[in-house]
Amino acid sequence: MPIERLDEDVINRIAAGEIIHRPSNALKELLENSIDAGATQIKIVLKEGGLKSLQITDNGCGISYNDLPLLCERFATSKLRKFEDLSNMTTFGFRGEALASISFVSASVQVVTKTDRDDCAHKTEYFAGKMKCEPKPCAGLVGTSIIAQDLFFNAPQRRRAFKSYSDEYNRALDIASKYALHYGPKGVGFSCKKADGASMDLQTPQSSSGMLQTIQHIYGSALARDLVELQEMSDPKLGYSASGWISTANWSSRKTSFICFINHRLVDCPHLKQAMESMYSLMLPKGRHPWIYLSIDVEPTRIDVNVHPTKQEVHFLDEDEIFEKITAEAQKRLSSYTSCRVFSMSDPLGEVVAPNVVQITNTRRQDQKYDPRHLVRVDHQEQSLDSMLATPNVPHVQGSERVLESDCPLSSVKELRSECNKDYDPHLTHLLQSHAFLGVVDLEKGLSLIQYSTQLYLVHHAVLIEEFCYQLALRQFGAYTSVRLDPPPNLIELIALGYDMEEADDEKASLPLSREQVAQKISRVLLQRADMLQEYFGIHLDNEHGTVCAVPSLLPRHGSFGLMLERLPSFFFRLGPQVDWEDEKGCFYTMCRELAYCHVPPSSGIYTPRANSSARDKEAWIIQHVWFANMLGSRGRCLVPKLQAQDTIVQVASLPDLYRVFERC
Repeated sequence: MPIERLDEDVINRIAAGEIIHRPSNALKELLENSIDAGATQIKIVLKEGGLKSLQITDNGCGISYNDLPLLCERFATSKLRKFEDLSNMTTFGFRGEALASISFVSASVQVVTKTDRDDCAHKTEYFAGKMKCEPKPCAGLVGTSIIAQDLFFNAPQRRRAFKSYSDEYNRALDIASKYALHYGPKGVGFSCKKADGASMDLQTPQSSSGMLQTIQHIYGSALARDLVELQEMSDPKLGYSASGWISTANWSSRKTSFICFINHRLVDCPHLKQAMESMYSLMLPKGRHPWIYLSIDVEPTRIDVNVHPTKQEVHFLDEDEIFEKITAEAQKRLSSYTSCRVFSMSDPLGEVVAPNVVQITNTRRQDQKYDPRHLVRVDHQEQSLDSMLATPNVPHVQGSERVLESDCPLSSVKELRSECNKDYDPHLTHLLQSHAFLGVVDLEKGLSLIQYSTQLYLVHHAVLIEEFCYQLALRQFGAYTSVRLDPPPNLIELIALGYDMEEADDEKASLPLSREQVAQKISRVLLQRADMLQEYFGIHLDNEHGTVCAVPSLLPRHGSFGLMLERLPSFFFRLGPQVDWEDEKGCFYTMCRELAYCHVPPSSGIYTPRANSSARDKEAWIIQHVWFANMLGSRGRCLVPKLQAQDTIVQVASLPDLYRVFERC
C-alpha cells in the first residue's frame, strides 16, 4: 500500500481523540478557559455523565464578536504569538486545540457569549471546527455559556468503553472539586449538578474563604480536623515556592487522594506522589493511604508545559531536588503530630504484684482499695475463645477493622449523618461501645444480656442491630462493598416471593393489582434507577437479563455474613412501597432503613422459630461476634438514639445491689 497524505478531517479527529479522552477531559479544558477569562462564578450541568450534554457557564470577560469565527478552529489562540512565548506562559491554554477538539468529537457545540462592551449577547453553533451559522443576537449576561452535546457520537467504540454514566459523572465532579479547592480561596465559586438532579453535588461560595474552610466545605469536617498545613517554602536558587495541606497519621483512606497544582495547573506528578506515599508508609497501617494537596509555583522560564497532549504533565528544572525538599518539609511537619498520636487503652482489671516481693502496707488502706462490690471482673476488649473458632456452618472470620465514613458531597446525606450524630443518648452509647457480651437469652424475642462495669443489662438485640445497620449504611454511603450472588436471581421472581411473604391474604384480596403486576411494576421502578442503586448503595441490577447480580455488605470484612439472605425477597418487594422515590433526602433515608431491616436477625412474628440447633448456634454466634463485636467503640461505634433509650436497654441487676441483698456473691 503506497504512502498517502491523510485527509484533514481524519487528522483532526485523531488529534481530538488524543486530547479529549472522556467528558472529564472536556470539562477540565472548559474550566481552564473560564478561569483564563477571569470568571468568579462557574456553573456546570451534566447529562448522562456529560456524554449527552456538558454545559459550563461563567461570568468571565466573554468572547469578542469578531473572534467567534475562529473560536473552534485548530491552532487559533489569543495567548500565543511565537514559540518563544512558551517560556513565559502563565495561562492554561496556548495551543488553540481545546474547543476545536471538543467540536470534532461532539455532534454540536453551542456558544452564547457577551462582553462588557456589547449591547447584547450572541449565540452560534459549531461542528467539526467550523461555525455553522452567523452569530445571532440574544439575551444574556456578561460571560460565556458553552454546551457540548453527544460527545463521541462519531466514536462508538470509545463510547461503549465507558462503564456507566455515574462513573463519568463522578470523574467530572472530582475534577470540578479539585479546581474548587484550589480556586475557592482566590474568590472563584463553583457549582456542579446533574441535569435531572434536584440539588447541587458541589457548591462553593464566590467570596474568598480560607483554604481550611474550603476543604471542609468540599471534603467534610472529618478530613479537615486531621490536616496539617505546609506553610510556604521557597528556594530562590531553584526558582520555586510551595505550600499545601496534608493529612496526619490519624486519618487514612483506602486510596491516596493526591491533588497537585503546578503554576495553578492541575497536573499528575507521579514522582512526587510516590515520594509522599513512601514517607506515609512508615506512619499508616498497611493498605491505608493519605490525603495530599500541594500548590507549587515554578518560574515560567524553568518549566516546560508542552510535554503532554492533555497538559496533564509538566517538566521543570531540578524537579527531583524540589520534590525532595517538599517531602522533607512534609515529614518534618508530620513528626510533631505522630509523636503525640492518641491510642485507646483499657483500664487494668487489678493490681499486678511481682512474685516473691513482700509488700508492707497499711491494712486498713488496702481494704479500702479492694472492694469486691465494685470490682469489674470482665474486660470488653478481651476476645472469647469461641470467637476464634468456627461454629457449625460458619467459616472463620478475622476481626473487622474500624468502619470509616465515606467522603460524600451530597447535602442530604450530610444532613442525615448530622441528625444521627446529634440525636443519641451519651450514657447508653458509651455503655454499648464498652460492653461485654454475655449471651443470647431468647432468639425469637430478640433479647440478649450484656455487662457494663458492675451492671447487668437486658437488651433488645434486634432493635439495636437494625439501628446499627442504618448508621453503617449512612456511614458508607456511595462506598459499599458488594457481594455477588451466584447464580443471580431473577428480580421479578424475587419481588413476587417477597409479595407472598409480606402481604397478608386479606390485604392481597383488596389490592387492585395482581401478584405478577405488582412484581413487574416494582421491577420497572428499580431497573429505571439501576445506575443510582449501583453507585450509591452497591446494588447491581442487570437491565438486560432482569437479574440481581450483587447486594451490599454493611461490614466489608465479613462479606455476606450479616446479610439475612432469606429476607432478600422482602427487601426488594419493600423497595417499591416503602421507599420515597420523589424526595432525595427521603429516598436515601428510607433506602438506608430498608437495608438495615434486611440485616436484622429474624425474631418472633417474622419467621417461625428454628428447631435446628445448629442454625440457632450460628445465629447466636453472628449476633455476638459479628454485630455486637462491631458495636464497640474501637470498631463500628454504634450510637443509641434517645427515642430507643428506655425500651431497648434495661438494667436488670447491679453488683453493689446484689451484695446489699445477699451480703456476698
